Amino acid sequence: MQHLEEIQKFWPNAQDLGSLPDDYQSWKAAQKQDFLWNSRILKSKYDELPPLRKIDIVGLFFTALKTKMDRQLDEAPSNWKKAIHAHGSVVKIKFVPTNNTPFSGLFKGADYGVLRLSLTGEPSDRGFAPGLALKLFVDGNPSGNFSALVSLVGQDKNYNFFANELSNIVPVAKSLGPIVTNLIFTRVTRYPTKLYLEDLGEIDQHGQKESTAYYPAQVFLVPNPNIKFAESPPHDFRNDLATIPTGTSLYTVYGISPEDATEENNNRQKAKVIGHIETTSEFVSSFYGDSQLFFRHQRFRNR
Repeated sequence: MQHLEEIQKFWPNAQDLGSLPDDYQSWKAAQKQDFLWNSRILKSKYDELPPLRKIDIVGLFFTALKTKMDRQLDEAPSNWKKAIHAHGSVVKIKFVPTNNTPFSGLFKGADYGVLRLSLTGEPSDRGFAPGLALKLFVDGNPSGNFSALVSLVGQDKNYNFFANELSNIVPVAKSLGPIVTNLIFTRVTRYPTKLYLEDLGEIDQHGQKESTAYYPAQVFLVPNPNIKFAESPPHDFRNDLATIPTGTSLYTVYGISPEDATEENNNRQKAKVIGHIETTSEFVSSFYGDSQLFFRHQRFRNR
């Protein structure tokens, strides 16, 4: 692992945890979740939270973004460094679908997953900008992943992480910071503000591949209204997340079918509930969760 010396203040027993076992990808979904949680995340839990970092635009420019789009493993390369979303908290989750869901693959349900909640960067720099990365484990196959944002500009000085919905598709922003970030991502995708969900519809949690994948064009993650944190700054959102108990429904997930989706901004009104995300552990902030746990971005294809 990278920069262990600088992390020892926050993780005194800092050590190289090594790479994933060679046969990791062949494991059952439950075994993968258990290994990453117990042998990686809990083992590298911070004693003290490291300070949030500003967005590193120069670092983002030199990041191997193709790796972010193409890597099928649950662990980042050993030299990987996050230029954005550097610090967050991870929780074990399951995706519970609605009855008779029309969607296929992992949208039919996934009992084993992890969710990482983070901020784009230090809030005093560009405002409080929540982001989400979700991983659903699959028996004997690569996991299904997607990420979501509130928007490219966040929610200003509102420090309540659950104040707004998130989506895998967000509007293009016209302010300088997001414009520069989008330009960097256009090196690897024509649609830097959109992420595709096809992978999650192609295979179920048991590793059974679908003859025909049917998946939402867009999802909206609506926070549980009973989860309310202080809006006023400054306070660390990771301390807020640590108070959420196991068994909490974090988000209701709305999805819009490909047939109903349009290029207009009215997809949210047409979306229907397709399930919810429920915690199966408490949130943990850790070195591994911040530096090595890897969530693939799937390129958006406009069909």
